[in-house]
Amino acid sequence: MSLLSRAAVLTGAALIGGGLIAVAPAATAAPAQAQHFHCKSADEPQISVGATGPAVEKAQCELNSVLDRHVTADGKFGPKTESATIAFQGCAGLSTDGIIGPDTWGALDLWWWNDIDCHK
Repeated sequence: MSLLSRAAVLTGAALIGGGLIAVAPAATAAPAQAQHFHCKSADEPQISVGATGPAVEKAQCELNSVLDRHVTADGKFGPKTESATIAFQGCAGLSTDGIIGPDTWGALDLWWWNDIDCHK
């Protein structure tokens, strides 16, 4: 799903004939599922145990969204974040090294944006 079409879904707009128009939700429409996670930072450097900062907090937030685990989004990459990273990498078919680099960021972003869950 493109970023534009995801935005359309989240804002109640529709894509028609290549254009974006606003539409009112139908009275019988099911309520939209709440977005539980709003992950901030746009930075995606390679991070691993010992790293700190906004990128770690973003990774922790996205890991919480795609895993049945609760990693504290405190911006400190410790053993629990490493364990969650390894579990996610296993779900995504990646090398389970506990390091969040370009491949893991790419998969994590994809899973987070598309609300894909890894139940590990």
